[in-house]
Amino acid sequence: MATVPVVVLTSPVESKQIISPDELPGNDVKFAVWHQIPKNKITGDDLHCPRIRVGPVISSESSSSSSSSSSSSDSDADTPRLHLRHNYKSKYENWKKATVVNFSYQDLGHDYQVKNFVRVLKTLENCVQLNLVDNSLVDLKAVQLPKCHSLNLRKNYFCSFNDLPVSKELLHLNLCENNISNLKGSEKFKHLKTLDLSLNPIHFEPNYRKRVIAKFPKLEFLDGVLVDVEERDGTFNEENTCVLM
Repeated sequence: MATVPVVVLTSPVESKQIISPDELPGNDVKFAVWHQIPKNKITGDDLHCPRIRVGPVISSESSSSSSSSSSSSDSDADTPRLHLRHNYKSKYENWKKATVVNFSYQDLGHDYQVKNFVRVLKTLENCVQLNLVDNSLVDLKAVQLPKCHSLNLRKNYFCSFNDLPVSKELLHLNLCENNISNLKGSEKFKHLKTLDLSLNPIHFEPNYRKRVIAKFPKLEFLDGVLVDVEERDGTFNEENTCVLM
């Protein structure tokens, strides 16, 4: 005899209570800057992708003229704000201990922003991995990264290896989508194991891979492609090429 399937009707699940945005735990600080949140234990190196920002330098003449035109009540109201602005750095910026840092997409549109950005980069004494993607950077040769092993400089405006940060321990370098047209200064990065020069002017020149592999004796991957034995053992005399260095 064929069995008849039994259909069991269940009661509908009770709908969960909908929480309005005003009832969320972070509603009180949704418009606050992270370092202004009271009882905040987060330091700058704990943030996933912090923005490096600083206000323009105000001369003493402009500040005195503005202060004379403002009322005393306004100046009193600005006092704690200025105090916080000048003192939060020592409390929240902890870049000397940071090992993995992501300063990508900074939108450095003014010279004073670039100077402050370089100031922070110079404090990365223990940084092992640094990401500086899409920052319109041109020159970082004044920056030293003594412990950096991985440096991502994709989508910037570097024209030469001489313009890169000083990093003698560097093993992995990403220069994709820059303006590198020659290999001058590449001798400073003899320990590189991986290098990405794709979408640079040099990437479209004759004998590109042979020239790059000859410059980096320990290179294992170029533009994500394994450097095979034949490429490594092949002889290449750079003086015989018609391409200008």
